[in-house]
Amino acid sequence: MPHAIARRAGGQLSLAVLLASTSALPAFAQQAPQELPELTVQGDTPQTAAAALVQPELDKLATQNETGSLVGLTPFETPAAISIVTQQEMQERGLTTLTDVYNIVPGVTAGNLPGEPGVTSIRGFSRDAVGYSVDGMQVPDPLLISRNYDSFSFERVEVLKGPASVIYGNGALAGTINLVTKQPVLNQNFGQALASIGSFQSYRAGADYNYAIGENVALRASGVYSQSGGYVDDTDSQNGAFTLAATAKLSERLTTTTALDYFHDDYETPYQGAPLIPYAAAIKPSGIVSAPGGMVIDEALRDKNYNVYNGEMNSTSWWARNRTEYALTDNWTLRSDFNYYTSNRLWANSEDFTYNTATGLLDRSTTFISHDQQVWSERATALYDGMVGGMRHRFAAGLEYIDTTLYSQRRFGETTSVSPYFPQRGVFPADTAANFPTRVDYDSKIGTFAGFAEDAVNLTDKWLVVGGLRYENIQLDRKVINLNTPGTDTFDNTFNSVSWRIGTVYNIAPGTALFAQYNQATVPVASLLLSNLADSQFELSTGNSVEAGIKTALWDNRVVGTASVYQIEQYNILTVDPANPSQTIQGGSQRSRGAELELAVALTDQWKLSGYVSYINAEFMELWSAGRSLAGNRPPNVPELTWLLLTSYRFDKIPLTVSAQVQHVGAFYTDTANTIEVAGRTILDAWIDYEIGKGTLRLRGRNLTNEFYANWSGYSPTQVYLGAPRSVELSYSVKF
Repeated sequence: MPHAIARRAGGQLSLAVLLASTSALPAFAQQAPQELPELTVQGDTPQTAAAALVQPELDKLATQNETGSLVGLTPFETPAAISIVTQQEMQERGLTTLTDVYNIVPGVTAGNLPGEPGVTSIRGFSRDAVGYSVDGMQVPDPLLISRNYDSFSFERVEVLKGPASVIYGNGALAGTINLVTKQPVLNQNFGQALASIGSFQSYRAGADYNYAIGENVALRASGVYSQSGGYVDDTDSQNGAFTLAATAKLSERLTTTTALDYFHDDYETPYQGAPLIPYAAAIKPSGIVSAPGGMVIDEALRDKNYNVYNGEMNSTSWWARNRTEYALTDNWTLRSDFNYYTSNRLWANSEDFTYNTATGLLDRSTTFISHDQQVWSERATALYDGMVGGMRHRFAAGLEYIDTTLYSQRRFGETTSVSPYFPQRGVFPADTAANFPTRVDYDSKIGTFAGFAEDAVNLTDKWLVVGGLRYENIQLDRKVINLNTPGTDTFDNTFNSVSWRIGTVYNIAPGTALFAQYNQATVPVASLLLSNLADSQFELSTGNSVEAGIKTALWDNRVVGTASVYQIEQYNILTVDPANPSQTIQGGSQRSRGAELELAVALTDQWKLSGYVSYINAEFMELWSAGRSLAGNRPPNVPELTWLLLTSYRFDKIPLTVSAQVQHVGAFYTDTANTIEVAGRTILDAWIDYEIGKGTLRLRGRNLTNEFYANWSGYSPTQVYLGAPRSVELSYSVKF
């Protein structure tokens, strides 16, 4: 009953604010001319064949999006670095999963933690500091819903680097990822299909079709299925997704779009990484990890799986959304965004395994976790685009309510130890107190009420200033049921979050703009939905960021680039009390300083070079562990230097394109003490495209040098995830 009351109250209040905010302001519409000054990229249509090679990068700078703004600014107009990866790029570069997509974005690295497939680190911060949304609709505790979905379901992936709390609320300090699904297009019929086969018994097939019904209605459906045997023993997986959307233009002023998405993944005995073992015990010791006591990764264990035989990790999610827009006047638009998400997720695995020097065996843990999660939200926005005082204003203001419930079963215990070389993996134990010393159920509810506003003002036709503010009231209600004690803890807390930003973009020349911004944001110190009594009483941590850079399209649009420098700081993170090592307090802090450069160059009519370089100097400014200061240490899974170089050459006489990509990811640590270091890696991929009719036949080779490397660390610092060995793939895609 309380949720029903809140639902009705939220809807009524949203409508009231919309009506109140617009009733007194239509007079501004009379001042608006037909043409309004705006920042534009020079040359919407390339004049040369060479410029056509970098047209995709040019289009990205001019694409309206909601990732960096509430008022639909383009990346060129946004005072922040925004990277966009399109579906066309995903197919051309072989980015079949979201992790593949994230890992080609400057300043971003991604991996697959046991409980968080598709987890990302942005500019030195990860987990709760990274926002996550689908079509601009976000949920609290985004790390709970991150999955390594098949990329075919998405028209593009947008990544805003730097705080996004003004747009997406509490928790988006480092940046946010917005997955944009395929939306219907009026008055057009078109489609595409793809199929591929590759190493590790991998298969993939997908199709997408847009169908126009008359002039005012369009439907779009997309589906994809993929499976793989995995490059580690007994790690089969299946992924499937289906998206359906309908757009109806009900009148000249009223348009509505409804979307329904289904995502499913199933990992049988999922891979949980490789353990460190003593050098003396290794058959083929490698140098990819440096650790105290001569612990190494044994290359002879590359294919070994230490999970139980019936290990499981799966997820089934449904996502429904509706956006309805009504053009109240030529300048004022009312918008309603309704969002509903439901998901069931399950983990039943041996996730951690640690070498026991006394027995020569791997001691293994067991983890059972289930999630039954529902989220609904309503966001009501009034938008204005017109002239006020002789200056163009793009303004948005509104209210949002997000209701989240999560019921989670959590079991933690141990199972039999196994040989590193001949593991008798056993099966997952029964749910009893003897097998699981920790057996708890969580029943969590979060109600978030937010008010927000943003204004983008063209002070001149070259100078744009953007300001935004968001306030959130977050109500947490938690129940923790201990099945072994037994006993029940019930507690709650209320959090208040204020985020704001001010930024500017100045067009110094046609197609070239300088930008700068300052942000304030908030981040939970731990997952609110999974917090215990102690964690729930901590306040939100705070953070700020400053960034400056340049975006440009020059040399007749043959060069497109973005460069930026930044600093992000977070305060009041959890740390051990230096005066009382048994107590956890707020008071830690960390900082990230860095620079990014992303560039695409058409050297000739057929030859294109593109790539990026990212430098991240991330460190804890204050953090304590076991009486030792960790100040100056780097956070786990954060490489200092990454770079990527892609070259492609399109032949003139035959429909053939050859491409190659080299990517380097620097060394990173697996622990906050910085005692275990994973070596950097340089990976070479290459592919050949041959056009046949309306389609493209593509032969791709990955990790062609067969480099042995680790790309992420698990929850245990003595476990790392090994990257895939050399592989090949043959695919065919067609548009119709």
